[in-house]
Amino acid sequence: MDALTVKIYKWDIFYFPVNVLIGDREKIGNFDELEDRLLAPHPRMRRVLVQLSPNWPLGLYYLHWGDGSDLDELDSRVVAGSAREVDFEGAVVGEARGIRCFECHARIRVIGLEPALALFSDDRARIRAHEYRKHCPVCGKGWTSNVLEFIDAKYWDVPS
Repeated sequence: MDALTVKIYKWDIFYFPVNVLIGDREKIGNFDELEDRLLAPHPRMRRVLVQLSPNWPLGLYYLHWGDGSDLDELDSRVVAGSAREVDFEGAVVGEARGIRCFECHARIRVIGLEPALALFSDDRARIRAHEYRKHCPVCGKGWTSNVLEFIDAKYWDVPS
């Protein structure tokens, strides 16, 4: 595993810079190798592993920015060991899941908001301020799911 350890708020997380694949998948409870390969180069997300409880496997989560933050610069600070919580400003936490559009019934793999994992000291404010994908990429109809991103790369630039 080529993750870098970062202290955010009260959590020690394993952070994966752009294009660094997760290797030691036996220790991760919700890992999918294909999704990891698809999402490693994502321009608005970074993958992190979090140990929620000492007896649980690591959990794979996604930090998502919707504000145009320079994630290459963040990667550099993490690699240098100088990243702090303020460097993650604007990020919210997501997790991979499947959803279904109520209108067209398309099944879509997404990164959905994971509000139960409070990685940041100001999570509530971040969640309220964040931009979400508000329309189905298949039929264009609106929905109420807190979708951060679509896992399928052909939908990455679909406007919300």
